[in-house]
Amino acid sequence: MAHKKKRGSAMRRLHRGFGIGAAAFVLFMVLSGLAINHARDLELDQRHVELPLILKWYGLGEPENMRSYEAGGRWLSFAGSQLYLDGRPVSTLANGAGAIFNENILIAAGSSELILLDRDGVLIERMPWDQVEKNPVEAIGLLPDGSVALKSRNQLWRADTQLLDWQMIEQATANPQWATSKQAPEEIRLAVMRQYRGAGVSLERLLLDFHSGRIFGTAGLLVYDLLALAVGFLAISGLVLWARGRQRKPLTPRSTEPP
Repeated sequence: MAHKKKRGSAMRRLHRGFGIGAAAFVLFMVLSGLAINHARDLELDQRHVELPLILKWYGLGEPENMRSYEAGGRWLSFAGSQLYLDGRPVSTLANGAGAIFNENILIAAGSSELILLDRDGVLIERMPWDQVEKNPVEAIGLLPDGSVALKSRNQLWRADTQLLDWQMIEQATANPQWATSKQAPEEIRLAVMRQYRGAGVSLERLLLDFHSGRIFGTAGLLVYDLLALAVGFLAISGLVLWARGRQRKPLTPRSTEPP
């Protein structure tokens, strides 16, 4: 009898322990399921999460190598393979090497091409860099006479006024002023970050991923499977405890007195 009582006590402790976690899990599943079912009414697909931790979890963190250059009173920034003017995307450009302002034109240099923009960010021309077996551009700057200069594999190149003809010159006497990256104003940096990340993660997608456990990858699916099994255990253990309680309930003796 004592052994059965001990087993029943252990069953109740397990039932209670699993019940606390399972109750929270079931409550979350119910609330998130209701929200997902009414996602359109709640406009969850139009609302976006911009918390840095969530964005980073989804691979939408800050670019690893963002660089900004002040040119002609404007800010040209490189983030990923995108070129931004004052925080606004204006063109694609891979491996940004620098930016300058010359003859009322903004010039941004990538490893294999130059982008020419007017002061409003309108694209004027894309100019491929194909000098000397297409060695990549490493830096862009201005010579003392105002000519545009490029450095490619430690070789110095000087452009004509139309940026069409390039001549290699001696570095010792050229003394170019190379474009150097600077810390952009905070509002511009934040604007670039918002553009780089896009709209972010919608609340609907976040709830769906939490509801299914996919947000945590394979481990999340496994945990949700275990929680589902815990709910099943609660149902079975509850039935067992109820059945044992009925077995132990004493029968009420019938009255033998005459009516």
